[in-house]
Amino acid sequence: MNPLIFQKAAEKDADRIFTLYQSLVGTPYCAWDKDYPNLEIIQEDIALGGLYMLSRESELIAAGAVRHLPEHDKLSCWPPMKNPCDLLRIGVAQSYQGQGIGRFFLKALLSEAERKHFDCMRILVAKTNLPAIALYRRMGIVFYGETFSYGIDWFCGIIPVVPAPRNHE
Repeated sequence: MNPLIFQKAAEKDADRIFTLYQSLVGTPYCAWDKDYPNLEIIQEDIALGGLYMLSRESELIAAGAVRHLPEHDKLSCWPPMKNPCDLLRIGVAQSYQGQGIGRFFLKALLSEAERKHFDCMRILVAKTNLPAIALYRRMGIVFYGETFSYGIDWFCGIIPVVPAPRNHE
């Protein structure tokens, strides 16, 4: 079987990512709807260099964004932070769910956050998204509270961005 490829999304990938996101609308635990996430948001994530994807050959398996979202700074659930990023719009194709892909992808996204010098990753997770909550708990999330935003009840959590071990000479 060919390896999984983690890479930054490019403009040419926007339609494929939109198709993946739309395929998740209406599935159990998904808080998205037909209007969100839309192609414009995907294109913005790409333009800001924050959208990543996981694929095998031509098959798109997962997509998600890591970037600082200033409007999340205003949420009262966060403790003080120096340089946070936000995990946004992470989705795994239905046929790959429950196989550890989400964990693999999240580890890669955390590595990207570290590479970009963020110190922690803020996560808003819908209270109804039980698989995502379980994944984030396995990844060391600390929950700091709850908020209601975008018409959804969320848990507010943070995963520290742990620097990768360095070789010592």
